[in-house]
Amino acid sequence: MIWFTWRQFRTPAAVAAVALAVLAAVLLVSANTITDLYAGVAACQGDCGNAIEAFLTRFDNSAGGTIYYVTLAIMYAAPPLIGIFWGAPLVAREIEAGTHRLAWNQSITRSRWLATKLGLVGAATAATTGLLSWAVTAWASRVDSAAADRITPLVFGARGIVPVGYALFAFTLGVTVGMLIRRTVPAMAGTLAVYTAAVAAMPLWLRTHLAPARHETPPLDMDNLDELMIDRSRNMVIEPNDVTNAWTITNRPITPSGQVFTGPSDPARCSPDAPHGSCADWVGTLGLRQDVVYHPDSQYWTLQLAETAVFVALAAALAIVSFWWLRRRLS
Repeated sequence: MIWFTWRQFRTPAAVAAVALAVLAAVLLVSANTITDLYAGVAACQGDCGNAIEAFLTRFDNSAGGTIYYVTLAIMYAAPPLIGIFWGAPLVAREIEAGTHRLAWNQSITRSRWLATKLGLVGAATAATTGLLSWAVTAWASRVDSAAADRITPLVFGARGIVPVGYALFAFTLGVTVGMLIRRTVPAMAGTLAVYTAAVAAMPLWLRTHLAPARHETPPLDMDNLDELMIDRSRNMVIEPNDVTNAWTITNRPITPSGQVFTGPSDPARCSPDAPHGSCADWVGTLGLRQDVVYHPDSQYWTLQLAETAVFVALAAALAIVSFWWLRRRLS
């Protein structure tokens, strides 16, 4: 059964191996460029802000910047592609073609048949995604360190061990949906829809609850604002910059009594005819504070482990559903 499953899977495995080899070659060649550009940061002593800014600017304008964003896209695309092309057809194609009846009439039980398929292709899924994530994470480590953004939602899901959890979830989801729908193409579409919803829900609503966020209320720093705007009704929008080297969940100005500050502005100090900086100086006299909720970079691996565990648990639950459905529902 293992040999037969491998015969069925060897073409997708070969395609994945070739793709990994090509990507590895590109990353190896471009790694020297990163090393050269990073030399100024590596040699910096004391305040390295200017050196880091220069490195990131030069990197974004180089071929490495293009590769960086391409690899981000690859890391997010790989798990759903595995679910669509490896998971969804695994059982649905057998049922659609009717070959499952021949397989189930042999000496091998249905459970062993499914366990072999899930075990072999699931192991290939974990290995492929793990190697891919390791290569990309190692290649981009200096850029992520300089940008101090690896815990932010855009980068977090494309680094570390989380992509392995995504891929295992996508694979077992594809198998389960294919078993329920019994048609390959609709199963592919269903897998993509459910996977996208589940993964999008994580940074939007769930991830912040996987580790206790920090809550602080420091004085509002008028020298560290991202935006200060006033509309025609004299309402104010004050947006402090996000916390450095952290994932900022909430960052808003509040009054000494704890209410969110939205104005109104002082018409004498914040009018178009007022001297430059007059409005900012006035806001600075109000005693405003920042209501800040954030996850520091020190929680990176805590969140990585927790999120991976969630998706691996979902994958295990889907596998159990698949075995139950195979024995109870499919004939």
